[in-house]
Amino acid sequence: MFHNSITFVSNVDSLDWKDNATAESIYKRVVGKVKPGSIVLFHNDAEHTPEALPNILKTLKEQGYEFVFIDDLIYKENYEIKHDGTQCKMN
Repeated sequence: MFHNSITFVSNVDSLDWKDNATAESIYKRVVGKVKPGSIVLFHNDAEHTPEALPNILKTLKEQGYEFVFIDDLIYKENYEIKHDGTQCKMN
């Protein structure tokens, strides 16, 4: 049985999984690379992510960014998702 699945490609990697990552290095990397439309990659089991997230979220909110569910990013009708994760209107 096949299931429909969608792969999202992040454009900002927090590198929170690295051995030398700190809450400060994660914060600086994410805040310094985010731009409108960014999808940020974090890992559940990274040691310093829980410490870094409150400051990242606060700073990005102050800069006017909004946070949405992945489901809100998917165009539902008349679009297809290409192999690179881009969504294109179907003709």
